[in-house]
Amino acid sequence: MKSVRLLLFPLLLLGLVFAGCDSSVDEGATMITLNLQPTVDGTPLSSDANAVYTVNGAAMSFTSARVYLSEITLLGENGDEVIFEREPLALPAKDQGDNDITHTVTDRIVLARHDLGMHDYMLGEAPPGEYAGIRYKVGIAGTTNRVDASQAPAGHPLAKQTDRNNHWNWNAGYQFLRIDGKVDTDADGAPDEVWEVHLGTANFLTDVRLPMDFELQDGDAVDLHVVIDYARLLQDVDLTDPDQRLCHTGDNLPVANKVGAAIEDAFHFDGVHESGGH
Repeated sequence: MKSVRLLLFPLLLLGLVFAGCDSSVDEGATMITLNLQPTVDGTPLSSDANAVYTVNGAAMSFTSARVYLSEITLLGENGDEVIFEREPLALPAKDQGDNDITHTVTDRIVLARHDLGMHDYMLGEAPPGEYAGIRYKVGIAGTTNRVDASQAPAGHPLAKQTDRNNHWNWNAGYQFLRIDGKVDTDADGAPDEVWEVHLGTANFLTDVRLPMDFELQDGDAVDLHVVIDYARLLQDVDLTDPDQRLCHTGDNLPVANKVGAAIEDAFHFDGVHESGGH
């Protein structure tokens, strides 16, 4: 199996490379954007924290809805793979023996911040041709999950977030999935009690494979439309039960296991469309 690694250079360099061209896409390539649409049982997730949904028969709201995707890969029909990368970033990290090292990150990681209404993430260029689907991990693997988040530059998906915590410590690493909100516990239709699911650690790193045949044309710019259903992540969790309402992975493994088992089925590949045609 042949892998093609594609680096999306900084925008300044892109401007230099493509200056004087009619198209913003390099000749012989297709520009790819991931459009990751959040839903709650088929209803679009609003960035309004006061929006109310029904999940497992209970009224609930979302104040956080964030997920990490990494190792995003296009699957060629002939078995080739296109792996998206970005400019290298060297960060302090710990190895498996907890020794201080420098780790270089090139993976084009996505931190989807759906509670802020952010859905579109540029991946880079891919060769035109026939494809059979996409693959990625929910979460961050290996040494990249053991970098010092405080040293990542602002704007990088690995940077320590100031509004919603995304990173625990050297050992536990990043929160692969963070969903918080309130749930109605007195059946009056108004969410009143806080619930939290913060999922991470290597045990919950999840491979997602979404098969779909599609073709990329030379010089096009397209969106890969993927849907995540946050209700499905919670399909086996009763948030009205105080024992299931708070989960920070290790402190509530029964809930963590239920959410982790639902991750793959929570995603759906909805097709490939010209960019801007959401």
